[in-house]
Amino acid sequence: ALGLTREQCADAVQWVVDGRTVSAHVAVAAALRHARMPWPLAGIVISLPGIRSVAAAAYRKVAARRRCAAPTPPAG
Repeated sequence: ALGLTREQCADAVQWVVDGRTVSAHVAVAAALRHARMPWPLAGIVISLPGIRSVAAAAYRKVAARRRCAAPTPPAG
């Protein structure tokens, strides 16, 4: 319904608003910006130049270990 494949969802967290999709650390920052205080501040910080590259690297490290903490999403 959102136009995402199972592979996209298994590869990275997805954030879809108004037909626009972002993934990985960008999706985390977007979700944080839509949460209750103080989380929007973290979302803003993650989006700052210089911090974005650090956030991307951190996301990749966590994502590489994600399968240890969560099962593969169900089919369908």
